[in-house]
Amino acid sequence: MKRAGALLASLMVAVSALSTTASPIQAHTADAWSNSNAFRSACVGFNNTYPQQMYSMARTQMALLGYSPINGAVGSSFTRSGFLGHVLSDWGVYVHSHGDNYWASSGAPNVDSGFMQDPGTTRCNSSADIIRSSAIKSATLGTPYNLVVMSTCYLGSSTSTMPAAFQIEKRKANIGAREFFLGYAHSTFDSSAYRFESTFFTYLNAGANHSRTVHQAFTYAAGIGGYTAPDSANPFEPNWWGDPNYNGVPG
Repeated sequence: MKRAGALLASLMVAVSALSTTASPIQAHTADAWSNSNAFRSACVGFNNTYPQQMYSMARTQMALLGYSPINGAVGSSFTRSGFLGHVLSDWGVYVHSHGDNYWASSGAPNVDSGFMQDPGTTRCNSSADIIRSSAIKSATLGTPYNLVVMSTCYLGSSTSTMPAAFQIEKRKANIGAREFFLGYAHSTFDSSAYRFESTFFTYLNAGANHSRTVHQAFTYAAGIGGYTAPDSANPFEPNWWGDPNYNGVPG
């Protein structure tokens, strides 16, 4: 846990006067979550195999960046309680699901963005499944996050409140904060999101000693093209906020 890690580091400094052999090992935990049951043929009209692929890809690529251990779940174990119970300890978070910018409890025009937990095998998603950014912000307790990827519709739009749930400011500048939020501005096909994210991560991890930046990886992935969009009102538009010079490595 990040807060426990800070306490451990303080204890180790105090103990160092007695022993010079001990040194703290910082775990940089990440979670990868993928809603799969809401993407079954019964819910979307065809057999969507991308949720498992995206889950596996995220785990592999985040591990290559140095996140460990990587927890989370694909399918029915992706629950609101599971997500909110794990998120405080994370340095990196990946979510594949349905997402949107919902009205806040105070009403329009205030927004409380969110994504859907997995609904289980007996039903499709409903409003009861929303995990809202306000709940996430409460669970994160102001702690820092390095890499957050929302592989959903709309959570990368200008009105999204999801970045703030992870203390990531919506700006694109060399802020030295080692943070990056990736999302999509419009309705997005899983096939396009998977193509973009796998290219982004692969390019980012291909640099010797993690020498490539998130902005370089984003630009490269956007430049390969070939992204199918639902319609003209929903062009494929990945978006990001954070520090463009950050290399994606946790810590």
